[in-house]
Amino acid sequence: MPHPLPLRAMRETQTETVQVPRLSDDLAFLDIVTEWDMSTAYQDWKTAIVVPPTFLPASLPRIIAICNQKGGAGKTVTTLELAMALVARGRRVRIIDADPQHASMSAWLQFSYPEGLPAEDRKNLKDLYFDDDVTLRDITYGTPYEGLYFVPSFPDLTDVESKQPTGTDTLLRFQLREKNDDVDVTLIDCGPRLGPLTASALVAAHDVIIPVQAASGLDVMGAAALDRTIATVKKRLNPELRIAGVVLTDFTRSTLARKIGGGLAKRYPDAVVVPARQNVRIGDAQLARQPLRIFESAATTVLDYDRAADILFTRGR
Repeated sequence: MPHPLPLRAMRETQTETVQVPRLSDDLAFLDIVTEWDMSTAYQDWKTAIVVPPTFLPASLPRIIAICNQKGGAGKTVTTLELAMALVARGRRVRIIDADPQHASMSAWLQFSYPEGLPAEDRKNLKDLYFDDDVTLRDITYGTPYEGLYFVPSFPDLTDVESKQPTGTDTLLRFQLREKNDDVDVTLIDCGPRLGPLTASALVAAHDVIIPVQAASGLDVMGAAALDRTIATVKKRLNPELRIAGVVLTDFTRSTLARKIGGGLAKRYPDAVVVPARQNVRIGDAQLARQPLRIFESAATTVLDYDRAADILFTRGR
């Protein structure tokens, strides 16, 4: 049966797309280990990605929620760089911007409406919740990158939080799981609140990836609050939901970062733990409205997310 693809139509608006290349194998990728090292003397300790023996790479198609209730944890960077790593591997990827802040993915990532589409017909994520006639297909738009598609949102998305239209909790799940399209991975960039929008994303998702600033105890507290929300969602609406990964954002080698990483590896023993090394060019990339992978492809942060995508979705398959 042919797919009624929202994205096949979108490709017609992407006549000048850029194919994202894979990275060279000789770059300075982090090592991969099976557990977080807390026993080696600090001067001899090496930063590494943890892939526990119990971790299972994701099957496709897959829906991933990128969540932490703490603002500034690196959710948007994590979402975009994972997406770019996946499209470089030939995957079809859709990003859903579920963050109503001004400084969200919709402000960073360039996307294009179909040529000739009137302004009044340019729908976004808010319309999906409030208009029964709008589908995910209607609000999925092209980007400059081959294989990457985008669902935008704007500050009025907060109306979903305040008004909570009927079916808010299960709407995304229905649209993502019951409608037929050819997306391999959908990444949902959640906002900094554990409200109805984040709950809707968690009900829809197969997996959660939690970004945590490597030197922020407050981010760790935010992850603890998210744990409680995930437990509630699993109990009531989505029993298969799992925490697949933790990303230590803005990672620099320090005693505190090592302690935080060790604590999170212990808290989530079946999840991949990825140190995403700090790079000062991320802000420049945002101003240029480019993913860091395009702006500075050899940045260590890019390498870490590239390796994370390999582990989370393809390694061992």
